[in-house]
Amino acid sequence: MTANPGTRRVVETAVAVHVGFVDAFGFVLLGGFFVSSINATTTTAGVALGGGTWGVLGLGAAIVGGFLVGVVTAAVVGHRWTRQRVSRVLFLVAGLLAAGGAIHWFTAAPVVIGFVLALAMGAENTLLETGGLLVETAQRITDRLLTKEAHQWLHYLWLWGAVTLGAILGAWAYRLLAFDSLWIAVGAALLAGCVLGNAPAGGTDPRRDGESCPDRTV
Repeated sequence: MTANPGTRRVVETAVAVHVGFVDAFGFVLLGGFFVSSINATTTTAGVALGGGTWGVLGLGAAIVGGFLVGVVTAAVVGHRWTRQRVSRVLFLVAGLLAAGGAIHWFTAAPVVIGFVLALAMGAENTLLETGGLLVETAQRITDRLLTKEAHQWLHYLWLWGAVTLGAILGAWAYRLLAFDSLWIAVGAALLAGCVLGNAPAGGTDPRRDGESCPDRTV
């Protein structure tokens, strides 16, 4: 199907804010581990291990493993419901986050909670290219300067700002509501899934505006 560029940007912005919110929530909850920024989590685990803190190995592995499983799960969902990929993945994210909230009633083990949160973020990140947004922005600016061609560097800067806004909101919500702030993320994912039910199922790369894009992950 042909993806509408305007609608796609709405999807990307909403997902970026949500990803930032949950990532900040997870960072505070798990004591410095990100559930969406996997490179940062790997670095954090490496630094801790280098300092002899072996207890973080399980948490780091759970987050990375959960993220990868989430990406695969979302890819399967997208393959099964091609035209409703955005809404179905968002419903999946809401369900996984809700599962994390329910599990927390029985155990607050960081490894378990971290795994479930990373599952949700792995799935959601298939809707948004969140890795290296500032790098992409700088590359597009360089392209613009060197080739004089119009590249959408503002697009990546906008998404970076959306992730930052979500992180601020997530940290603020956690400060007020602690773990219960997770239910805000659950509700937001459900609402977005309903509102964006007819959103384009193509990829999110702005260089492909107007084209039919295959599913992809970050």
